[in-house]
Amino acid sequence: MDNNTKTIIDVDFDRHHKNREYDRTTVHSLIDNYLDKGGEMFTLGSVVILHEGVSPLEFHCFNSGGGRELTEAVNALLKSKVGLCDRAVTYYDNPRISELANYSYFPCSIKRIDAGIDRTYEMNFDLRGM
Repeated sequence: MDNNTKTIIDVDFDRHHKNREYDRTTVHSLIDNYLDKGGEMFTLGSVVILHEGVSPLEFHCFNSGGGRELTEAVNALLKSKVGLCDRAVTYYDNPRISELANYSYFPCSIKRIDAGIDRTYEMNFDLRGM
């Protein structure tokens, strides 16, 4: 993982996860392990997205910018997967992330699932819809 990626992850960690039972070093190790085992990473500007699977494509974002950057990166990743998968999904806790649905290139739905840390909400994207 390069220094730019670490910086993005660290800023996101400090904003959203700093009171957790783990630290930045743990996050870096988990991501390195994920990538070593074939997990994929997409980076656009201030956003790093880890993703895996075919359909659904599951993805998780680290953002050191704002909502616009996050939306652009998610749309770019999903556009690159058209024809490769029919559906994508992400999980999150912050209800403000739900606003992404208003700017999504793809039709999406949100539901509250309350499935634990980082899994309060589920957002599904239909990649066949455009």
